[in-house]
Amino acid sequence: MFDFVGSFFKGRPSKKKQALEAERAAERKMAQMKRAKTAAKKGVSYDERLIENLESDHEMLVDIFSKIWRDGYEASNYKALSNLLSEFKTLFQSHLLKENVKFYAYLEQSMKDDSHSLGVVREFRKDMNDIANAVITFCKTYDKPEYTKVNQDSFKEDYQAIGQALVRRVQLEERDLYSLYAPN
Repeated sequence: MFDFVGSFFKGRPSKKKQALEAERAAERKMAQMKRAKTAAKKGVSYDERLIENLESDHEMLVDIFSKIWRDGYEASNYKALSNLLSEFKTLFQSHLLKENVKFYAYLEQSMKDDSHSLGVVREFRKDMNDIANAVITFCKTYDKPEYTKVNQDSFKEDYQAIGQALVRRVQLEERDLYSLYAPN
């Protein structure tokens, strides 16, 4: 006769159970905040394979950049050139992200007490961002096969300028800058 009463209370959690769940949720929240606070104190951690990964990226970027010229421009295959530019841009952006988030952030964190070295690192980073903007603009400008075919002369000039800037930058990074990356 009073089954409706039992059914009503059966679907509701007890006050004790609600309090226990709230307590557990609060504990989880506190643990998350503690982990976040610890991570914030630590900052960017050293990655023993980072330089190897960045140098590997450089090799792949140089390979694709060469193919842009050889398999795209010289072969007058503007569709291949467009695809290679897209592939290059994607890998280049991925490389930049890795450099900015892991490499430069770590160096800046490590050198926070050495204003001169920190200034040098920040200047390198700014220079790389300027080069990055030029590379991305180049890729976006010539990723349309019909545009590149019409503007072959400007492509050649821009390709050479970008290539020179990238070669200079890669040599500088691998010779000088990467040697600064060391565990604290």
